[in-house]
Amino acid sequence: MREYKLVVLGSGGVGKSALTVQFVQGIFVEKYDPTIEDSYRNKCDLEDERVVGKEQGQNLARQWNNCAFLESSAKSKINVNEIFYDLARQINRKTPVPGKARKKSSCQLL
Repeated sequence: MREYKLVVLGSGGVGKSALTVQFVQGIFVEKYDPTIEDSYRNKCDLEDERVVGKEQGQNLARQWNNCAFLESSAKSKINVNEIFYDLARQINRKTPVPGKARKKSSCQLL
């Protein structure tokens, strides 16, 4: 099986860990370590704190070589798997597994 190494980036408290844990373990952690809990409190629904609107995000994705645009929610399990699977598909398209040649068709036209 192929191994993938991904980096999830973003501001503090936006759900990077929650998204990753939801994908890997299938759980949503409501409470975090008390020493950092304040930075995560009430951060499950960040709609009112949006910096980039959905339409603006979609436009940027189109401008950036038509890249994928998916909004997600670790809490509601929205697009969690899709994000990571899409990344794996993109990696596979750009960097095929070395030594794995595609099967050639045995059909020949004369």
